[in-house]
Amino acid sequence: MGDILKITVLVIAVLVFASGCTETTEQGPKPTATPSREPINLVKMSGQDMIQRLGTGEIAGFIGWEPYPSEAIVKGYGKPLIYSGDIWSHHPCCVVAYDYDWYKNSSNPDDVLDRLTLVQVKAVDYLNSAKSRDSPDHAALVAYAMEFTGSQNQTAIELAMQGVDYDYRNDIPGTTQFTDKIKGFGIFDKDKWPQSGFENASDYANSLITNKYLDWALEHRNDSLADLKLAKPVSMRYGYLVSDLHELPFWIAYRKGWYDEAGINMTLGEGTPFTNGAFEMTQGFKENKIDAGSLGIPPVIIHRINSNDFSKDDARVGVIAGMNYNGSVIVVRNDISSMKDLAGKTVGYPGPGTIQHVLFLMAAEKEGLTVVTVQ
Repeated sequence: MGDILKITVLVIAVLVFASGCTETTEQGPKPTATPSREPINLVKMSGQDMIQRLGTGEIAGFIGWEPYPSEAIVKGYGKPLIYSGDIWSHHPCCVVAYDYDWYKNSSNPDDVLDRLTLVQVKAVDYLNSAKSRDSPDHAALVAYAMEFTGSQNQTAIELAMQGVDYDYRNDIPGTTQFTDKIKGFGIFDKDKWPQSGFENASDYANSLITNKYLDWALEHRNDSLADLKLAKPVSMRYGYLVSDLHELPFWIAYRKGWYDEAGINMTLGEGTPFTNGAFEMTQGFKENKIDAGSLGIPPVIIHRINSNDFSKDDARVGVIAGMNYNGSVIVVRNDISSMKDLAGKTVGYPGPGTIQHVLFLMAAEKEGLTVVTVQ
């Protein structure tokens, strides 16, 4: 992930990652930064690379999903500069999505998605209750979190979980806002967006998200999964992101056997865990290796358009429930005190088209800073 393939100077713009290829665009808002100010250099790297390189001083900071920021903070490598909720209060983050090809080829997809959503609701309810240190389930929750992320640092896990808002609710207005920002940054392929047939961000968000499964799940949230079990069990392949604490509700449900209780034989799809949401979209959903999965809403928004062969509609997914809100952090060296201090320095990020990428661009835009992305 540290290989440098291409450097393109952008004015608050980004690399567009689609179908395993990279493209660049110079669309987006003009900078208000002083012309002499150097750009921030965003370099794609893994979460562990971010932590290590911050510790050695190779980078000035990084933006990542939890628990990577908390790991770096607890180790004393750096400090939080901006929490993602301060960039955008209670912003949408990871969601639960399903593949449209799976939907078309299934005999009872709505019944399955009802129960998939119900399991998500129950897992989020369990997690939010168990987050309290007074909860009898707290120790078990921490164990699940450490197992899922591979972290051996309980202090970091405890800190990280407090910074993530686990929430199953969908956010159509927030998704609309994300879509508008992505359009403004020039991330959508200029040829693909017209092919999609959507007139505006609101139409797109309403097409992407449906609340009917969540409505059913909330009606049955206190019912036993065994009582609602599918008459005929089905198999599904699930995808998720590597060491992403945001997606802990899935792991809890998976380890507790709640999918089986609902009649869903859940297995991990080929390629899981994916290194970022863009890969999950392009190498998971598009290549028919997963039927459902959890990932950030920006990769869903971007790659349902950019990576779609609209003659086949082969990157179409639908969102049925939220996974979390907030939960990403810009972590910096202890000598950095502002975004402007990052000008001319190198900052790690998970990759183009990820939620952390878009959020960092929003933070830079607010300060009138220019960004260089490195792929």
